[in-house]
Amino acid sequence: MRVHDFDLKLLRTFRAIVEADGIVGAQLTLNVSQSTLSTQLADLEKRLGFRVCYRGRSGFALTTAGQQIYNACEDLFSAADRFQNAAASISGELKGVLRLGIVDAMITNRTWDLSAIIGEFNDRAKKTVIEIFRDSPGDMERLLIEGSRDVTIGGAFTRKTAGIAYIPLFNEQHAIFCSNDHPLAGHEAVEIAELKHYVFVARRYLHRYDLERVGHISPGAIVEEMESQALLIQSGRFIGYLPVHYGETLRSLTRVRTTESIDYYSPFYLLHKNNAEENLLVRNFLNRVREAKMLKSAQYSQPIQPLESAIKKKRR
Repeated sequence: MRVHDFDLKLLRTFRAIVEADGIVGAQLTLNVSQSTLSTQLADLEKRLGFRVCYRGRSGFALTTAGQQIYNACEDLFSAADRFQNAAASISGELKGVLRLGIVDAMITNRTWDLSAIIGEFNDRAKKTVIEIFRDSPGDMERLLIEGSRDVTIGGAFTRKTAGIAYIPLFNEQHAIFCSNDHPLAGHEAVEIAELKHYVFVARRYLHRYDLERVGHISPGAIVEEMESQALLIQSGRFIGYLPVHYGETLRSLTRVRTTESIDYYSPFYLLHKNNAEENLLVRNFLNRVREAKMLKSAQYSQPIQPLESAIKKKRR
Protein backbone atom coordinates (compact mmCIF):
# COMPACT_ATOMS: atom_id res chain seq x y z
CA MET A 1 0.00 0.00 0.00
CA ARG A 2 1.40 3.39 -1.02
CA VAL A 3 0.66 6.14 1.52
CA HIS A 4 -1.06 9.25 0.16
CA ASP A 5 -2.23 12.44 1.88
CA PHE A 6 -5.70 10.93 2.24
CA ASP A 7 -4.22 7.92 4.02
CA LEU A 8 -2.29 10.14 6.42
CA LYS A 9 -5.53 11.90 7.33
CA LEU A 10 -7.24 8.57 8.00
CA LEU A 11 -4.29 7.32 10.05
CA ARG A 12 -4.27 10.49 12.17
CA THR A 13 -7.98 10.00 12.81
CA PHE A 14 -7.34 6.37 13.73
CA ARG A 15 -4.60 7.36 16.17
CA ALA A 16 -6.86 9.97 17.81
CA ILE A 17 -9.64 7.37 18.20
CA VAL A 18 -7.25 4.88 19.81
CA GLU A 19 -5.85 7.47 22.22
CA ALA A 20 -9.38 8.62 23.14
CA ASP A 21 -10.36 4.97 23.75
CA GLY A 22 -13.12 5.07 21.19
CA ILE A 23 -15.12 7.13 18.73
CA VAL A 24 -17.12 8.97 21.39
CA GLY A 25 -14.02 10.34 23.09
CA ALA A 26 -12.41 11.21 19.74
CA GLN A 27 -15.53 13.11 18.72
CA LEU A 28 -14.82 15.68 21.44
CA THR A 29 -11.09 15.82 20.66
CA LEU A 30 -11.47 16.21 16.90
CA ASN A 31 -14.80 18.09 16.93
CA VAL A 32 -16.14 15.71 14.29
CA SER A 33 -19.40 13.76 14.32
CA GLN A 34 -19.45 10.08 15.26
CA SER A 35 -20.82 9.14 11.85
CA THR A 36 -17.91 10.89 10.12
CA LEU A 37 -15.38 9.12 12.32
CA SER A 38 -17.05 5.76 11.71
CA THR A 39 -16.92 6.40 7.96
CA GLN A 40 -13.24 7.33 8.13
CA LEU A 41 -12.43 4.17 10.10
CA ALA A 42 -14.27 2.09 7.52
CA ASP A 43 -12.37 3.86 4.73
CA LEU A 44 -9.06 3.13 6.45
CA GLU A 45 -9.92 -0.56 6.85
CA LYS A 46 -10.90 -0.70 3.18
CA ARG A 47 -7.56 0.87 2.18
CA LEU A 48 -5.61 -1.51 4.44
CA GLY A 49 -7.60 -4.59 3.59
CA PHE A 50 -8.16 -5.72 7.19
CA ARG A 51 -9.99 -4.76 10.36
CA VAL A 52 -8.16 -2.50 12.84
CA CYS A 53 -10.63 -2.42 15.73
CA TYR A 54 -13.82 -3.77 17.23
CA ARG A 55 -16.48 -1.19 17.92
CA GLY A 56 -20.03 -1.51 19.07
CA ARG A 57 -22.09 -2.14 22.19
CA SER A 58 -19.32 -4.21 23.74
CA GLY A 59 -16.95 -1.25 23.57
CA PHE A 60 -13.85 -0.32 21.62
CA ALA A 61 -10.81 -2.60 21.25
CA LEU A 62 -7.93 -2.89 18.81
CA THR A 63 -7.40 -6.01 16.77
CA THR A 64 -3.90 -7.48 16.71
CA ALA A 65 -3.40 -5.96 13.27
CA GLY A 66 -4.81 -2.64 14.53
CA GLN A 67 -2.28 -2.55 17.38
CA GLN A 68 0.52 -3.09 14.87
CA ILE A 69 -0.79 -0.26 12.68
CA TYR A 70 -1.06 2.03 15.72
CA ASN A 71 2.56 1.28 16.66
CA ALA A 72 3.63 1.96 13.08
CA CYS A 73 1.75 5.29 13.16
CA GLU A 74 4.09 6.56 15.86
CA ASP A 75 7.11 5.93 13.64
CA LEU A 76 5.38 7.39 10.59
CA PHE A 77 4.26 10.62 12.23
CA SER A 78 7.56 11.11 14.05
CA ALA A 79 9.34 10.82 10.71
CA ALA A 80 6.86 13.23 9.12
CA ASP A 81 7.41 15.75 11.94
CA ARG A 82 11.18 15.47 11.58
CA PHE A 83 10.90 16.06 7.84
CA GLN A 84 8.66 19.10 8.38
CA ASN A 85 11.08 20.53 10.94
CA ALA A 86 14.07 19.89 8.68
CA ALA A 87 12.31 21.68 5.81
CA ALA A 88 11.54 24.61 8.11
CA SER A 89 15.17 24.82 9.23
CA ILE A 90 16.34 24.88 5.62
CA SER A 91 13.84 27.57 4.63
CA GLY A 92 14.45 29.56 7.81
CA GLU A 93 10.73 29.68 8.61
CA LEU A 94 9.57 28.96 12.14
CA LYS A 95 6.91 26.36 11.49
CA GLY A 96 6.60 22.67 12.19
CA VAL A 97 6.10 20.62 15.36
CA LEU A 98 7.92 20.97 18.68
CA ARG A 99 7.49 17.87 20.88
CA LEU A 100 8.15 18.64 24.53
CA GLY A 101 8.29 16.00 27.27
CA ILE A 102 7.89 17.11 30.89
CA VAL A 103 7.38 15.52 34.30
CA ASP A 104 4.16 16.12 36.21
CA ALA A 105 3.46 19.11 38.49
CA MET A 106 5.53 21.59 36.47
CA ILE A 107 2.65 24.06 36.56
CA THR A 108 3.03 24.86 40.28
CA ASN A 109 6.73 25.70 40.00
CA ARG A 110 6.54 29.45 39.63
CA THR A 111 10.25 30.01 40.23
CA TRP A 112 11.08 28.52 36.83
CA ASP A 113 8.07 29.44 34.75
CA LEU A 114 7.83 26.99 31.86
CA SER A 115 4.48 28.38 30.74
CA ALA A 116 6.06 31.82 30.25
CA ILE A 117 8.91 30.28 28.24
CA ILE A 118 6.43 28.44 26.02
CA GLY A 119 4.51 31.68 25.57
CA GLU A 120 7.64 33.54 24.49
CA PHE A 121 8.52 30.75 22.08
CA ASN A 122 5.06 30.60 20.54
CA ASP A 123 5.01 34.39 20.15
CA ARG A 124 8.00 34.03 17.80
CA ALA A 125 6.86 30.75 16.21
CA LYS A 126 3.14 31.22 15.75
CA LYS A 127 2.95 28.62 12.96
CA THR A 128 4.47 25.93 15.17
CA VAL A 129 2.35 23.15 16.66
CA ILE A 130 3.43 22.44 20.25
CA GLU A 131 2.90 18.90 21.51
CA ILE A 132 3.43 18.35 25.25
CA PHE A 133 3.75 14.89 26.77
CA ARG A 134 3.91 13.94 30.44
CA ASP A 135 6.76 11.44 30.67
CA SER A 136 8.48 9.63 33.51
CA PRO A 137 12.20 10.39 33.97
CA GLY A 138 12.93 6.75 33.19
CA ASP A 139 11.50 7.16 29.68
CA MET A 140 12.79 10.61 28.79
CA GLU A 141 16.23 9.69 27.49
CA ARG A 142 14.88 6.77 25.46
CA LEU A 143 12.19 8.93 23.85
CA LEU A 144 14.81 11.50 22.88
CA ILE A 145 17.10 8.91 21.34
CA GLU A 146 14.18 7.34 19.45
CA GLY A 147 13.23 10.75 18.06
CA SER A 148 9.79 10.87 19.70
CA ARG A 149 10.70 14.04 21.64
CA ASP A 150 12.67 17.14 20.66
CA VAL A 151 13.22 18.46 24.20
CA THR A 152 12.51 16.98 27.63
CA ILE A 153 12.57 18.60 31.06
CA GLY A 154 12.88 16.61 34.26
CA GLY A 155 15.12 15.23 36.99
CA ALA A 156 16.27 12.03 38.71
CA PHE A 157 18.72 11.09 35.97
CA THR A 158 21.16 8.67 37.60
CA ARG A 159 23.52 8.46 34.65
CA LYS A 160 24.25 10.39 31.46
CA THR A 161 23.40 8.84 28.10
CA ALA A 162 25.78 9.31 25.18
CA GLY A 163 24.44 11.58 22.47
CA ILE A 164 22.28 13.68 24.84
CA ALA A 165 23.05 17.17 26.15
CA TYR A 166 22.03 17.79 29.79
CA ILE A 167 21.45 21.49 30.50
CA PRO A 168 21.13 22.25 34.25
CA LEU A 169 18.14 24.40 35.15
CA PHE A 170 17.44 24.49 38.89
CA ASN A 171 17.27 22.40 42.07
CA GLU A 172 13.76 21.47 43.21
CA GLN A 173 13.13 21.24 46.95
CA HIS A 174 11.38 18.09 48.25
CA ALA A 175 9.90 17.62 51.73
CA ILE A 176 7.76 15.01 53.51
CA PHE A 177 4.01 15.64 53.58
CA CYS A 178 1.10 14.02 55.41
CA SER A 179 -2.65 14.62 55.47
CA ASN A 180 -4.10 17.28 57.76
CA ASP A 181 -5.63 14.61 60.00
CA HIS A 182 -2.51 12.42 60.15
CA PRO A 183 -0.90 11.92 63.62
CA LEU A 184 2.20 13.83 62.45
CA ALA A 185 0.23 16.89 61.32
CA GLY A 186 0.87 19.98 63.41
CA HIS A 187 3.96 18.66 65.21
CA GLU A 188 6.87 21.10 65.06
CA ALA A 189 9.73 18.74 65.94
CA VAL A 190 9.21 15.14 64.82
CA GLU A 191 12.12 12.79 65.44
CA ILE A 192 13.38 11.19 62.25
CA ALA A 193 13.30 7.75 63.88
CA GLU A 194 9.56 8.23 64.49
CA LEU A 195 8.91 8.32 60.74
CA LYS A 196 9.65 4.59 60.57
CA HIS A 197 6.35 3.92 62.31
CA TYR A 198 4.30 5.31 59.42
CA VAL A 199 3.57 3.87 55.97
CA PHE A 200 5.54 5.52 53.19
CA VAL A 201 4.49 6.09 49.56
CA ALA A 202 7.06 6.91 46.89
CA ARG A 203 7.32 7.40 43.16
CA ARG A 204 8.93 4.44 41.43
CA TYR A 205 11.90 6.33 40.03
CA LEU A 206 12.73 7.93 43.40
CA HIS A 207 11.72 5.39 46.04
CA ARG A 208 15.20 4.04 46.82
CA TYR A 209 16.58 7.51 47.49
CA ASP A 210 13.53 8.69 49.45
CA LEU A 211 13.46 5.61 51.68
CA GLU A 212 17.16 5.83 52.53
CA ARG A 213 16.57 9.27 54.04
CA VAL A 214 13.89 8.08 56.45
CA GLY A 215 15.27 4.60 57.16
CA HIS A 216 12.43 2.56 55.69
CA ILE A 217 13.39 -0.83 54.34
CA SER A 218 10.48 -0.96 51.89
CA PRO A 219 7.59 1.36 50.98
CA GLY A 220 3.94 0.66 51.65
CA ALA A 221 3.03 1.87 48.16
CA ILE A 222 4.81 2.72 44.91
CA VAL A 223 3.21 4.93 42.26
CA GLU A 224 4.14 6.19 38.80
CA GLU A 225 2.75 9.73 39.04
CA MET A 226 2.81 12.49 41.60
CA GLU A 227 -0.97 12.94 41.66
CA SER A 228 -1.42 9.31 42.67
CA GLN A 229 1.16 9.81 45.39
CA ALA A 230 -0.63 12.91 46.71
CA LEU A 231 -3.94 11.00 46.63
CA LEU A 232 -2.53 8.25 48.86
CA ILE A 233 -1.01 10.79 51.26
CA GLN A 234 -4.38 12.54 51.40
CA SER A 235 -5.98 9.26 52.50
CA GLY A 236 -4.33 9.67 55.90
CA ARG A 237 -2.59 6.29 55.70
CA PHE A 238 0.64 7.37 54.01
CA ILE A 239 3.41 9.93 54.21
CA GLY A 240 5.84 10.75 51.43
CA TYR A 241 8.13 13.22 49.70
CA LEU A 242 6.62 15.81 47.36
CA PRO A 243 8.08 18.91 45.71
CA VAL A 244 7.38 21.74 48.14
CA HIS A 245 5.93 23.99 45.44
CA TYR A 246 3.39 21.24 44.66
CA GLY A 247 2.61 19.92 48.15
CA GLU A 248 1.91 23.36 49.59
CA THR A 249 -0.78 24.03 46.97
CA LEU A 250 -2.83 21.06 48.26
CA ARG A 251 -4.90 22.28 51.19
CA SER A 252 -5.58 18.75 52.38
CA LEU A 253 -1.85 18.15 53.04
CA THR A 254 0.60 19.53 55.55
CA ARG A 255 4.38 19.51 55.64
CA VAL A 256 6.04 17.28 58.24
CA ARG A 257 8.57 19.20 60.34
CA THR A 258 11.44 17.14 61.73
CA THR A 259 14.06 17.92 64.38
CA GLU A 260 16.77 17.51 61.78
CA SER A 261 16.00 18.55 58.22
CA ILE A 262 15.74 15.69 55.73
CA ASP A 263 14.54 17.86 52.86
CA TYR A 264 16.55 17.53 49.68
CA TYR A 265 17.02 19.32 46.36
CA SER A 266 16.59 17.37 43.13
CA PRO A 267 18.49 18.76 40.10
CA PHE A 268 16.37 19.48 37.04
CA TYR A 269 17.73 19.41 33.50
CA LEU A 270 16.66 20.22 29.99
CA LEU A 271 17.67 17.39 27.66
CA HIS A 272 18.09 17.37 23.90
CA LYS A 273 20.12 15.46 21.35
CA ASN A 274 23.63 16.77 20.74
CA ASN A 275 22.76 17.91 17.23
CA ALA A 276 19.32 19.30 18.15
CA GLU A 277 20.25 22.94 17.57
CA GLU A 278 20.42 22.20 13.86
CA ASN A 279 16.62 22.18 14.18
CA LEU A 280 15.51 25.81 13.99
CA LEU A 281 12.54 25.28 16.30
CA VAL A 282 14.63 23.60 19.00
CA ARG A 283 17.27 26.32 18.77
CA ASN A 284 14.60 29.00 19.13
CA PHE A 285 13.12 27.24 22.16
CA LEU A 286 16.55 26.92 23.78
CA ASN A 287 17.14 30.62 23.26
CA ARG A 288 13.91 31.35 25.12
CA VAL A 289 15.10 29.08 27.96
CA ARG A 290 18.42 30.91 28.10
CA GLU A 291 16.67 34.26 28.31
CA ALA A 292 14.36 33.16 31.12
CA LYS A 293 15.43 34.28 34.59
CA MET A 294 14.65 32.78 37.96
CA LEU A 295 12.06 34.83 39.83
CA LYS A 296 13.31 36.77 42.83
CA SER A 297 11.05 34.80 45.19
CA ALA A 298 12.84 31.51 44.45
CA GLN A 299 12.11 29.91 47.81
CA TYR A 300 11.45 26.38 46.54
CA SER A 301 14.05 26.14 43.77
CA GLN A 302 17.67 27.12 43.36
CA PRO A 303 19.70 27.66 40.20
CA ILE A 304 22.46 25.07 39.84
CA GLN A 305 24.45 26.64 37.03
CA PRO A 306 24.13 29.81 34.96
CA LEU A 307 22.26 28.97 31.78
CA GLU A 308 24.58 31.30 29.85
CA SER A 309 27.36 28.72 30.14
CA ALA A 310 25.15 25.75 29.34
CA ILE A 311 23.35 26.76 26.18
CA LYS A 312 25.14 27.86 23.05
CA LYS A 313 24.56 31.50 22.29
CA LYS A 314 22.94 30.98 18.95
CA ARG A 315 20.41 33.66 18.13
CA ARG A 316 17.75 34.10 15.61
